[in-house]
Amino acid sequence: MPTLRFAHRPLFWLLWSLLISAIYWALGPHSYMRIQDNTDFNIPYRIAAARDLWEYGLTYWQPKFAGGMPAMVHPLFDSFLVDGLPFLLLPGWAAYGLIMWLQRFLAGYFTYRLCRDLLRMETAGALFAGLAFSLYFWNVRDMNLVDALGLPATAMWFLWFERLLGRNGWTGWALAGLLGVLLGLVSQSVLFTFFLVAGLPVWLWIARRIPWRAMLPRWGTFALGACLAEAPQLIALLAYRPVTARGLTVETAASWGELASHAWEVVGWSALPQNGLFLGLLGAGLLLGRDPVGKNLAWRLLALHLLSGVGAELLYGLQRLLAHLVSTSSGNARDFNQFTLFLGPLLGGVGLHLLASATPRLARTIRVVILCALALPVLDWLHITRLLALRLPSDHFAINFTDPLLADLAQSHPVASDPYRVATAGTWPPTVASASGGRLYPAYAFAYGLESADGYYRLHSVRYHRFWRQVIAKALSHYPAMTEKTIKWYYLFHAPEPRFAPRAPLTLENWYNLDLLSLANTRFLISHWPLDHPALVLRHEPTTELAAGRAWDALRIREQIRRTLTGDVPRHAIHLYENTEVLPRAFLAEKTRLFADATTLLDELARTPAAELHRTAFLEAPDAAPAANLSGGTVTLQRYTPDRSIWRVVNDGPGLLVVTNNHDPYWRVTVNGTPGRIMPVDHAFQGIALAAGENQVVLEYWPPYRR
Repeated sequence: MPTLRFAHRPLFWLLWSLLISAIYWALGPHSYMRIQDNTDFNIPYRIAAARDLWEYGLTYWQPKFAGGMPAMVHPLFDSFLVDGLPFLLLPGWAAYGLIMWLQRFLAGYFTYRLCRDLLRMETAGALFAGLAFSLYFWNVRDMNLVDALGLPATAMWFLWFERLLGRNGWTGWALAGLLGVLLGLVSQSVLFTFFLVAGLPVWLWIARRIPWRAMLPRWGTFALGACLAEAPQLIALLAYRPVTARGLTVETAASWGELASHAWEVVGWSALPQNGLFLGLLGAGLLLGRDPVGKNLAWRLLALHLLSGVGAELLYGLQRLLAHLVSTSSGNARDFNQFTLFLGPLLGGVGLHLLASATPRLARTIRVVILCALALPVLDWLHITRLLALRLPSDHFAINFTDPLLADLAQSHPVASDPYRVATAGTWPPTVASASGGRLYPAYAFAYGLESADGYYRLHSVRYHRFWRQVIAKALSHYPAMTEKTIKWYYLFHAPEPRFAPRAPLTLENWYNLDLLSLANTRFLISHWPLDHPALVLRHEPTTELAAGRAWDALRIREQIRRTLTGDVPRHAIHLYENTEVLPRAFLAEKTRLFADATTLLDELARTPAAELHRTAFLEAPDAAPAANLSGGTVTLQRYTPDRSIWRVVNDGPGLLVVTNNHDPYWRVTVNGTPGRIMPVDHAFQGIALAAGENQVVLEYWPPYRR
């Protein structure tokens, strides 16, 4: 009779996790990288954050994307110990592979232990649940850095907390609080921590039948510890909330009929296709099983599963009902349905547990099937290797983050000595279905230490958002459906085309406003497509890369796989252009123009050539400069870090220094040691009024949570 006792050993789960995560680390720098939610932003952001930490220490402003924004509002900031520290200590591909392996180990091992130790499932059912959860949704095609050690470790948090309930005295209280702190440090606050804190007592009450009064005191300590650990990011989010573009996406009010429809849809989503197998096993177990205790557990888990899915959709509907009272972006409340991803494998496990109780012969058959199923990840690994070969150049660490052209650009033109930005033209926002295909994404520049005028995130400055809409106004006229997506995708997007097909030059002025990009200190443009504009000088034409790409597409799949394994793959075909009309990061305006409102200012800004933008500061009437007649002069950078820059300005008369970093209420300025005022200039950027003479201007980012 097959035995499954090996599942009790952590070594088995360590080896299993290494096997199913091998695609992320076995090929070294040529390992697979999922684009959406990882390579298109999170991996380069992590590489950039680790570099900044090494060079500058802890900083509170992140200048790498879209004119800069507070570093702590990003969800990866609060789990730096898990998904940030590895990028500081290891090569990027190794750090990513380590995190993918750790997530799968925690998902598999602790789900198995939870099923065996607490839910008292038979070994086959518990093993199935652990294997399924380590593969399910977090398979080699769909793992996210933002998951950190939150959702993959759901079973671990449930298991550890319940064991703390058995401890008496102050040690139990203290450990519960420390467990909450640990949760806050290794998971994402806005994506998991508070969902687990809210869902934990519901799990204990329904799945474990623990009375509320027996759990609530310890749960309160646990919740307090989690809140304390997440407090810095929460304070940062609250402080930044008034100036972010997130509030521009307001959900339309919903009717009760729409709520019922949403609830029905989420039941279907929870059942098929993700949970079809699990619910099928559960149904068979309830029909054939003979274990009344197991059946009772099955019904309770099914109730939790539906509560998670339907409850999340109802919360989202409530959010929409209150849309006229609370300005908010799309439904974060829907994230509560992520618990269905954890409960699905448990339903399949309890189904197998019940089937094993039907007859001894069926129990033996189940064990044999599970043993045979252990070979599936090998087939999956080979399948993904084939996909990797087909999708290149794209889903590949070295292709995206060790490109010699971009590395040389960052080294030969260091940002810290002469600040400038780059922008990536010809990109298209990723989706789950199109997260590959050799496209360039703005975030790739972060990994090389470059600062980007574009980028992907949900919490950009509302002022910069309005500015960026003017930059891409002509592109939006081609694709009006993209308008809503500009809240988070700050792309110079263009319709996707074949990777290596011959391309006619893209007439840039028909798509983007280069004058505004020049104002935003965009010195270089990176593009898959050739661009046509008199102000652009071609610095690199990818003749060799295009030829290599066409030759690659002509190869048989076996040869592509062989070359993938050896790292002999084509690189991105990058056209690199230098913008000769770029404005410096800081300059003195010679005159001002006043406008009654932001809309009029931005419309006129978009019609003004770069040379005039260099001379003129556009101001709204309440922010008028203190002097009507301004004088020019010289501006010299003395020091530049993410949080602090020092400029030496010599001007003959009253001056207005324009610094094209995003305007934020928590930037401070001192002029010759005296605190000054930063006014919004050109709607999105910073302006400082100066007296005649030599001035030392020190700009520092000092948010309220920095103390």
